[in-house]
Amino acid sequence: MRGAMAFAMLLLGFTGCAGEGRRAAVDAPYIAPGEIDMTELLPPPPADPVLQERDLAAVRTAQATRTPTEMERAELTANVQVFLFADVLGPQFAAGRLPVTAHFFAKVNREVGPFLFATKECWRRPRPFVIDETIQPLERSLASTVARPDAPPPAAALRPGSPCVGGPRSDQGYSFAYPSGHAAVGAVAAILLAELLPERRQQLFVRGWELGDARIISGVHFPSDVEAGRILATTLVALMIQNPRFNADLTAVRAELRPGLGFSN
Repeated sequence: MRGAMAFAMLLLGFTGCAGEGRRAAVDAPYIAPGEIDMTELLPPPPADPVLQERDLAAVRTAQATRTPTEMERAELTANVQVFLFADVLGPQFAAGRLPVTAHFFAKVNREVGPFLFATKECWRRPRPFVIDETIQPLERSLASTVARPDAPPPAAALRPGSPCVGGPRSDQGYSFAYPSGHAAVGAVAAILLAELLPERRQQLFVRGWELGDARIISGVHFPSDVEAGRILATTLVALMIQNPRFNADLTAVRAELRPGLGFSN
């Protein structure tokens, strides 16, 4: 009896290890550590005083000319995530209805995070409203810029020898501006959704780019922050699609998403 029990426990242990292995495979990153250092690809934020002033002037202009509708729409995107694209895809595009899609995009955004925070911390560009106190950011958008204590450490997405590794973290109350995370998330979602739903490609890109533009309207980002966020997003998607597991997961999303929204496969 004791022998049978010991065998059962041993079998259970192997099963548990196999389960852990499967989970590890599922959670393995689409982009290998050290595969790219975005601080080597993206240029630093504008250092020339003329370019800096031009960037700041664009934020001032956006603040002076923004309409109540634009302000309301910008505030609704303060908590950026893929299901904001329900504006384009309809109310059926919701996390509760599309669990495979929700899980996939959550994982993709986690992949983007270390690269985004590494570049922010490397160049440490202050937000527009920190530089110019006449800029009044919108309330919810401002709240979304508060520095995150759980942000990935910069070294997580930097290659050995990077001058950014080992530097002190931000001690200001707000996260740094360059590049824009909202612009990156909006661009990643637009690119991948357009791949899955080419019938709505134009509308999806308009919406994805709007998520970046909203950050200028709300007074929390410079135009160059937004542009850099889109470049970062495009680069990371290009790397992800070279990973077979990414493509397998994208196929699973397609199988759920298209019929779930009434598109033929």
